[in-house]
Amino acid sequence: MDRNTTVKDRWLAALAYVGFLVFIPMFASNKSPFLARHCRQGFAVFCSEVLGIAFLRIIDATIGVIPVLGALVMILLSLVLFLAFLIISALGFSKSLFGESWRIPYLDDWAERIPIH
Repeated sequence: MDRNTTVKDRWLAALAYVGFLVFIPMFASNKSPFLARHCRQGFAVFCSEVLGIAFLRIIDATIGVIPVLGALVMILLSLVLFLAFLIISALGFSKSLFGESWRIPYLDDWAERIPIH
């Protein structure tokens, strides 16, 4: 835990992992490197959630029309995506509240390219 991280920065960083509320800390002024890192990762998670929903819509429009198999596939995919994003968001929320930085597997490389100052 970094001792220079303020409580306000920790709460704003935690807010970055709560869906579309990522835009609140992104537009905050005077971001510390800790807050900027969590904003980038939170935005990457949010974009992945939006892409996941779009993916589910496409699968629902194609495979989802098959009477029994389509419904089972949609339920399984929806459950897997929901649980994956819930776990990632909960981990990010708790890590940021404790003042820790962490790397989200596969998303961190993409998140580092997001220009947040």
